Order: sequence, then C-alpha cells, then structure tokens
Amino acid sequence: MTGTALLETGVRMHYYEAGAGDDVLVLLHGWPETSWQWRHVIPLFADAGYHVVAPDYRGAGNTSRPRLDLGRAVDPRVEDLPSGGYTKRAMAEDIHQLLHDHLGLTAPAFVLGHDLGGQLATAYALRYPGDTRAMGYGEAPLPGTEVHDRMKNDPTLFHFAFHTILDLPEALTAGRERWYLQHFYDKLGFRPTAVDTDHFATAYAEPGAMRAGFDLYRAFEQDAADTRAALAANGRLTMPVLGLYGQVSLFSAVTEEMGREVAENVTVESVPRSGHWIAEENPEALVEIVTRFDRATKEQ
Repeated sequence: MTGTALLETGVRMHYYEAGAGDDVLVLLHGWPETSWQWRHVIPLFADAGYHVVAPDYRGAGNTSRPRLDLGRAVDPRVEDLPSGGYTKRAMAEDIHQLLHDHLGLTAPAFVLGHDLGGQLATAYALRYPGDTRAMGYGEAPLPGTEVHDRMKNDPTLFHFAFHTILDLPEALTAGRERWYLQHFYDKLGFRPTAVDTDHFATAYAEPGAMRAGFDLYRAFEQDAADTRAALAANGRLTMPVLGLYGQVSLFSAVTEEMGREVAENVTVESVPRSGHWIAEENPEALVEIVTRFDRATKEQ
C-alpha cells in the first residue's frame, strides 16, 4: 500500500508500506532513483516477516521538494515549510517523524539505505541511536569519513563536484534528464537494463526534481561536519551495521574501511552479479543477505 504523511517539518512525504508487526525495516533509496527502486524487495521482505516502510525522502519522487531561498525553504505546495535543507541530519528528522509520529511505530527499526540513502541511514543512526536496532549502508561514500575525502575527487565520481555548482547543473540537464541519468545507470550497473529508466527519468523531469537532487550533494560539506560532530560527541555507532556493495562495484574496496570509521560492529557483504543498483540487479540475493545478517544479530 502507499501513503502520504504531512510531517511537522513541513514535508509532505510519500511512502510504501507492507507487512506488519514490530520488526520494522526502513528502506531508503539513492539518487537518481526513488522508493520505486525497492519494488522487487518490498514484498520479499514483507513475506519474510518484516514491517517494511520505504519512503521517497525529501525532494524525491512524490515527496515535496522544498526550495531554499535566503535560508528559508519555500515550496508552493506546502506553506511555512521550515528550513533545514537537504542535510542528511535534517532529512533524518523527516524519517523519524514518519515512523514515530505518523505511523506510530515505537520499536527500534532496522534502517537500510542504498547510495545517498546509505548516507541518510547513517545520519539517522547517529541522530537516533536509541531508535535504531540495526543500520545498513552501501554504494556511496559517507561524508565525514576519510574514504569520502579520498573519493570525492575521483574522476569516476565527477558529479560530486559538478552537482555542487549553483544553477549550472539545472540549466545543462533541463530537458535532457533521461540522457544524463542514463549515463549513471549504464556506467555503474552490471545489468543496467534492470533499472526502470522510464520511471526514474519521468520522476526527475518534474519541476524541481533535478534541483532537489543536486541539493543533496550541495549539503555534503555540512553532512561531513555533522558526522564528525556526532562521532566526537558520542563515539562510533554500537548497533549491528551491515555494509553492502555490488560484486562489480568500485565500492568493493572501501565499504568495510568506511563502515569502521563510523561503527564498531560492522559486517560487510557483496551482492553477487550486481553493480551499483543492488536492489534491482539482484533483489533475491539482497534480501537473503539482509535477512541472514539480521537473524545472526538477533542470535548474538
């Protein structure tokens, strides 16, 4: 089923929900995708006994796209939207309000993110450790780590710098959204035809969608500062943490190192026959890895 929540942060959030019970699994998508990237795994996780919640995070899909203007967020569809922008710490508050205030879920959740959703999952766990029983990340460097500092200028990740430029990325990709996004689907995938290009290209051709996506990258420096501050104040995460990478992904060499910078108890797994788009290229393997990891942590 799908739902819509109007949060106290001012964000109108769309989400998918399946399954029931206290074993809550939150799936956080990456860029340039939406919660639709989880379409294959949502029913599989629900069948495995999870209460699955997969939102479109702030700025993506059918969730509202606040626009920052002189420190005040403006969205014509939602009045008086507070600022906070696209820092992952601010976006974590959206997710927390969705789970606890809108859905009334009180049990600590397993929060699993892919790509920039992994950055958001990490920010959520750092901000709400008591409400996070396990955390998963993968397929993107985490701001605030040495890995991110090394990788952000890698030519393969040229878009990290390009997306931080004001206005120019919006101008150059307007009307060419599909061409631009297809570059990433093809370059980073083992089986790029598994990605629903039509769906995502349509979603990111909507007014404000590309700008909101670029704003996620423009927040990286503040994300790094927020991560370092949280680690300095509270130390590394102590809940079980799962690091994921595609078998043929460039992140295979750094996923474990990166995870150990932010967490004490890290397990790293490779998703076979997959590149970057792990939930679409090999959904069955992803579900098996996650459920096996979760069973093992519960038995400890």
